[in-house]
Amino acid sequence: TVSVLYWKMGCCGSKENTKRTEESEPLAPGDTTNDGVQPLRTLPAGAVKHHCHHVYDGDTLTLDDRRRVRFLGIDTPELKEKEPFAEEARDLTHRFCHKQDIWLLMGEEGEDKYGRLLALVYAKTDGGFLCVNEALVHAGFAGYYSVGNKPPNAASLLRLQRNARERGAGMWRGFSDIDVVVTPNGRCFHTAACEHVAKIRHLRTLRKSAAIDDGLSSCRDCHP
Repeated sequence: TVSVLYWKMGCCGSKENTKRTEESEPLAPGDTTNDGVQPLRTLPAGAVKHHCHHVYDGDTLTLDDRRRVRFLGIDTPELKEKEPFAEEARDLTHRFCHKQDIWLLMGEEGEDKYGRLLALVYAKTDGGFLCVNEALVHAGFAGYYSVGNKPPNAASLLRLQRNARERGAGMWRGFSDIDVVVTPNGRCFHTAACEHVAKIRHLRTLRKSAAIDDGLSSCRDCHP
């Protein structure tokens, strides 16, 4: 479910609220954007209009009021570290969001530990309203990422991620499926030699692809 923070967003966003519906109406089958993600004819209930001031990287932008937005449910390669496909991710987000009207649908957490708004970001296209978070995943420029409550479109993000991996799109090009280990309640997968799991019992071994499909993230230290 989505908890829309009207105390934070409603008073600062545009007074031009979106039409509320119980479910957003998708386009007809086959009517997709060039990024392969089916836009919505109507925005999800609770999405609030804002204007993008600047796109910082693939999953971060600032609004005209200078608040920062972190794209909910995904993680793109880092520009500072010059990771592969970081520029492509930024360019895609720039194309749909920079200096344009966007609509934010807040997640349950509201903000991350850095004070950035956590949201699904929608952009207007010729075919409807595109979820940019999903477009990045479909293109292979982002992976599913969730450290708190699952985003409302978690199933869609995971499906798009699996499709991108099977197509070898973007950062999934040359993907190598290996055995990894996970802890009983962990949100990451690791190599068996990772120091973070060295003293943990009851580790579970599975294929890397299966861990990714379960929504787990790669350990940032051992990088399996």
